[in-house]
Amino acid sequence: MWTEYGPAIDKKRSLREWLREKFFADVHKGMYDNRPIHWPLSSAKKTFVAWVTIHRWTDQTLRVLLADHLEPALKRLDGEITDLTAARKQADKKQARTADERYGDIKAWRDELAEFITQVQQCAERGPAPPDPKKPEREADARYVPDLDDGVMINSAALWPLLEPQWKDPKKWWKELVAAKGKKDYDWSHLAMRYWPTRVDAKCQADPSLGVAHGCFWKYHPARAWAWELRLQDEIGPDFRIEEASYSGDGGAAEHRATYLRDQAAAALATIEKEMLRRRRKQKKPLSELRIVEIGLWSTVPADCWDLELRLIEKQQANFHLIAPDEPAARSKFETKHPDKVKDRQALLSRLRPLELFSTTDDEEEVAELDSSEEAEAEEIDA
Repeated sequence: MWTEYGPAIDKKRSLREWLREKFFADVHKGMYDNRPIHWPLSSAKKTFVAWVTIHRWTDQTLRVLLADHLEPALKRLDGEITDLTAARKQADKKQARTADERYGDIKAWRDELAEFITQVQQCAERGPAPPDPKKPEREADARYVPDLDDGVMINSAALWPLLEPQWKDPKKWWKELVAAKGKKDYDWSHLAMRYWPTRVDAKCQADPSLGVAHGCFWKYHPARAWAWELRLQDEIGPDFRIEEASYSGDGGAAEHRATYLRDQAAAALATIEKEMLRRRRKQKKPLSELRIVEIGLWSTVPADCWDLELRLIEKQQANFHLIAPDEPAARSKFETKHPDKVKDRQALLSRLRPLELFSTTDDEEEVAELDSSEEAEAEEIDA
């Protein structure tokens, strides 16, 4: 096809030369509004170009490029240089002159390739060099591990020395990653966490949305995580959990959830009360129960769970139970130990009056206030 149509595209270059030198700038980059999906990893003078499709990137791609392509090519060039060195010393002047002319080209290619290999090794195993002497080094060395969730801009930034011969923007984006200022702060990205872990961790502690992005929401914002877990159990499914793996060697979400429920049981129950009122207002009717999937509250603070039920019974003028895996046994034990409280509850239930008989209720005003704050939180988490 190039034989037939190539001259209309480029009369001077073969198909291989055109793909190596011109295709990216002339065709591909513009097709994707400067967010291309095929990247030309290039040596300084574009003598060596490796095209990689971003959807096939793995943490092994650069290692494979080195082992299967660049290092074997370097060995071949070294072998040819050895042969040409010997040929230059031959008595036949014509052969010596031909070898001498070829030697200059091969030596230049070899040096260009060796520099390219060094840059690939650095990007693969440690991270790119600083693009500007005034900019600080990356905080930590890290292997290049692409993540499609970071997008083209962030993933390409960490390869800027390999892309600069054909694509200048990744170098600019890396400078913005280094600076992390204003609207150019990309510390939500996985790549930023790898190269600047201390800086990003500090921001995660202050910003719940970054905690979500980096898997430390439960570690640094357990109260917020508990509230959203309850809400999403209503909106997604009753068994939904915000799961997070280990973060810096901890036990992940399971550890931090258990610690929160144990050490801040009162706050956890207050959140349950708030969530129940939200659901009640949403459904526009009294709710007979709210189920949680975690154990611990009924077992450790049964009196507080009991009092929570009484408050909600009074607020909605209908019976209510907080259901949990450990609730039946803990409730039975509590009722056996406190028969007087059981009688008081029965008396309260006998005095209930349908809520619709009242024109206004205190809890409706309370929930209205809660809704406005929840909407703001929802927008923050969604963002």
